[in-house]
Amino acid sequence: MSEIVAEDHDWDIRPSDSSLRTKNPIRAIVDNMKVAPHPDKDLISLSIGDPTIFGNFKTHSTVVDAVIESLQSFKYNGYSHSCGYTESRAAVAKRFSAPEAPLTADDVVLASGCSHAIHMCIDALANPGDNVLVPMPGFSLYEVVAEYKSVDVRHYQLLADRNWEVDLAHLESLIDDRTAAIVVNNPSNPCGSVYSAEHLKQILAVAERKRVPIIADEIYAHMT
Repeated sequence: MSEIVAEDHDWDIRPSDSSLRTKNPIRAIVDNMKVAPHPDKDLISLSIGDPTIFGNFKTHSTVVDAVIESLQSFKYNGYSHSCGYTESRAAVAKRFSAPEAPLTADDVVLASGCSHAIHMCIDALANPGDNVLVPMPGFSLYEVVAEYKSVDVRHYQLLADRNWEVDLAHLESLIDDRTAAIVVNNPSNPCGSVYSAEHLKQILAVAERKRVPIIADEIYAHMT
């Protein structure tokens, strides 16, 4: 029987460089907010983009019943395909398919929420030293994920006097041969603006001209 002898020195477990680069400014603010409740009024918190957490928005019974039915069927208790169940991906493809851009289940990868989808997109497109273009003002997680992966972040300006549309000239000026993607957030977080079809086509024209893929964050599309 072999004997393991511990070396005579203290533990020295060091955090990785990527973990030291990872800081979420939203959590730093929200987790430390301490607001005394009003004695006569209920609090409606607007600090987190989740209307369900304080009971202001309840999940519809259609969704709840579907989840219960799936659980009770015992068909979905094991591992799924790494991209998600085929029938689920087919349903997503059907919902978002268009004649000019037909989709099938093979075009869909399911994620564990929008934050996970952002991780996967940046991870799939960008290498260390590449850059991604993100809106300013914008959702801070894009920068958090990029910096974790040693990907540079360049902020393109949004125009407050034009309902927070993209400054197209500034956007294009930031693109170089290491630009891996352009993040377009529509409807915008935190500005709340919704771009017109014409403006979206203008953004697409820049991306097509420069041959840069777009990461389209449209998580609030049906809440505006």
